[in-house]
Amino acid sequence: MQFKEKFLNFVEKIKKISKKIKLVVVKLGTNIKGKYICNQDDNKWSVLSFLKKHQRKIFIGVFLLGYIFFWSWYFGDRNVGLNEEQGVKNTQEKKIIVTQEIESEKKQDKKEFSKKDLGSFWLEIDTNEIKVKAPIINGTEDNDLDQGLGRHRTSAMPGENGNMVISGHRWKFGGNPSYKAFEDLDKLEEGDKVKVYYDNKVFEYEIIGNGNVVSPNKKGGKEILKKYDQPMLTLYTCTPKRTSLRRLYYRAKFVQELE
Repeated sequence: MQFKEKFLNFVEKIKKISKKIKLVVVKLGTNIKGKYICNQDDNKWSVLSFLKKHQRKIFIGVFLLGYIFFWSWYFGDRNVGLNEEQGVKNTQEKKIIVTQEIESEKKQDKKEFSKKDLGSFWLEIDTNEIKVKAPIINGTEDNDLDQGLGRHRTSAMPGENGNMVISGHRWKFGGNPSYKAFEDLDKLEEGDKVKVYYDNKVFEYEIIGNGNVVSPNKKGGKEILKKYDQPMLTLYTCTPKRTSLRRLYYRAKFVQELE
């Protein structure tokens, strides 16, 4: 069952529980005596006994509501803050997004991307600590990141002078492999190799220095999207894991074009 269906079922259950509670309150509210809320023909009900009897349901309801509010906040704005890609405007691009959403749902139960998913533009990291093999999509909106890694449209292309900036989810609820593409990005070390496959060519980059952490605001975004005169690569994701409070990024220099 998909997450949307589970959520809708949960909402229906909440509505039913709310109706039952409302009926109970109306029934019990007809007569109030001290700490007791009861009908004249039934003196067994009280606020304390009611809460005690239904404490498990009440706790679960409150917990689930808090859980929903948390994820609503968590899955808010996950970009670096420059707002350079504020959605699509024309009908053609909207149709593309609908197609991407359908393809994303098909990937929900996959643990990794297939060769077909990778296409002609993808990234690979293969070290003892981190292994990534994911397609690169041109764009960093939620719909793009649900398909794989996202390249900022204003950033450089592989091998070109400038900074190619790649973003990816670190953790998101669901089975889509895109949701954990950069889960172990913090395990990158200086000297690790990153390969970008594009247009039947392989571009090799090498991580320089350690990871850096910035806030998801305009200042932090400017640092991540920093301009360079030589070919560079920047990889970034959210941090700490399972939050979107800050951004973790790594720089890599272009080494060579492989056969």
